[in-house]
Amino acid sequence: MLLPLALAGTLTVSAQPPPWGSSPFALTVEPVAVTAEQVEVRVSLSIPDKHILYADALKVTAGTGVTVTAVKVPPPDKKPDLLDPGKQVDVYAHPFESVWRLAPRTSGLRLTVAYRGCDDKVCFMPESHVFRFDEVAGRFVETAADDKTETVPPVVSDGSWAQGLTVETAGGYMSAKEFLTFLDQVEGKASSDSGAGLSGFLRDPVVFFHAHGMLLTLLLVLVGGVLLNLTPCVLPMIPINLAIIGAGAGTRNRGFLLGSAYGAGMVLVYGGLGWIILRSGLFFGALQASPWFSLTVAVVFVALALALFDVFVIDIAQWVSPKGGNRSQGFIAALSAGGLSALLAGACVAPVVLAVLLLAGSLYAGGAKSAQFLPFVLGLGMALPWPFAGAGLSVLPVPGLWMVRVKQAFGVFLVVLAAYYFHLAWVGFAPASQVAREGSIAAGDRAAWDAKVAQARSEGKPLFVDFWATWCKNCSVMEETTFKDDRVKARLAGYVVVKVQAEKPDQSPAKEMLAAFDVRGLPGFVVLK
Repeated sequence: MLLPLALAGTLTVSAQPPPWGSSPFALTVEPVAVTAEQVEVRVSLSIPDKHILYADALKVTAGTGVTVTAVKVPPPDKKPDLLDPGKQVDVYAHPFESVWRLAPRTSGLRLTVAYRGCDDKVCFMPESHVFRFDEVAGRFVETAADDKTETVPPVVSDGSWAQGLTVETAGGYMSAKEFLTFLDQVEGKASSDSGAGLSGFLRDPVVFFHAHGMLLTLLLVLVGGVLLNLTPCVLPMIPINLAIIGAGAGTRNRGFLLGSAYGAGMVLVYGGLGWIILRSGLFFGALQASPWFSLTVAVVFVALALALFDVFVIDIAQWVSPKGGNRSQGFIAALSAGGLSALLAGACVAPVVLAVLLLAGSLYAGGAKSAQFLPFVLGLGMALPWPFAGAGLSVLPVPGLWMVRVKQAFGVFLVVLAAYYFHLAWVGFAPASQVAREGSIAAGDRAAWDAKVAQARSEGKPLFVDFWATWCKNCSVMEETTFKDDRVKARLAGYVVVKVQAEKPDQSPAKEMLAAFDVRGLPGFVVLK
């Protein structure tokens, strides 16, 4: 017979954050039905915006002899894998509740809830919370893993790990540029005006918006769209653009209209993609990182290069010429070519596109519904020159031998770009492997740590510490990208580098070391000097 909920104890107990740092996830455990034979428990997890929990890391277990059965567990979402964007992983991206049945109901019943999550930069430490069922109060009380009566004790930071050195701490995924900026700040070389100009916008568009307001942000987005036309991905299409909105136009007015159609394709692609992404929660960066995307771009570049070398003819002029009888074909061709140019430009200038999407997504989530049109402004900026270019190009002389040489030069350039994107696709399709960390020491290994500190002192160099774990995907991505950058390698040559593996950060002695340096998630970076 089920006990009334008032007697069963409906008090919600929030799990304390991990002792070594602050957790962005909030866990609550409460009994929903208690009988003499079993206990049904509701486990609720609050997940902040732009954070995820990995479904395969969610574990609900009990003590020896107690069976845990999932009564109600919501289906997870699908998200691109960080290491292999072509694959999907099961995650929870929104707050959810699950119900579990524990049977038989034994004296001193204990429940353990474990999970692990990330945001776009940091993989937070795996969390494991142990609860004891209080028979008198009819509720679950959090306890230490090896204690049945006391709540989780705090971890006291041990200053002896720093050995009197000055400590600088940072964390989360960093690109090569961001990582070099961190080292500049550590070495006192960084400018304090990090939020000004285009670099500030690309680094943190939300901060830029709050610092400079909507008008300047819109102007910068518009100008950024215009500059997309100067990227290496768009410039090689100039000969084809001439055929679409120039040679086949005939008059200035028709050239202006064809140029407008060409620009409209750009606006529709950026605005439409941005609107879909913001409304559906998709992540455009996964598309840019997908090996299928890279392969598609490479194939397009090969086809365009062959056409520029006259291996075969892409006779777009017949579609745009008024002699074709169907004038609408010209506008459809121009519209399609504009959309293709926008996609190719996006492959070259993903930081600009992602910065605009990040800003629009943040403002949209904050209730500014008009922010969903920011990507349209980016597309409008890219489209602005083309109606006027179409009107001007329509009266240019018929291309001569100079145009053949220009086509061939662009063809060579396209071949190089195609090879680059084929390489990206090959790397993306290759099986992801765990990168070996040469010379890595275990977190909490005092003897190995003391040896590294002594080496740094004897060589007169600062000590750079990279905290990582095999379960930290952002760590693996940085190992494959940022730490392979030649500029980063050159800068780190001036440091004694030690990689510290924190596989079980919630257990001693690793948790004391992490607490000493205030490392709250992985990857975590510490510089001692």
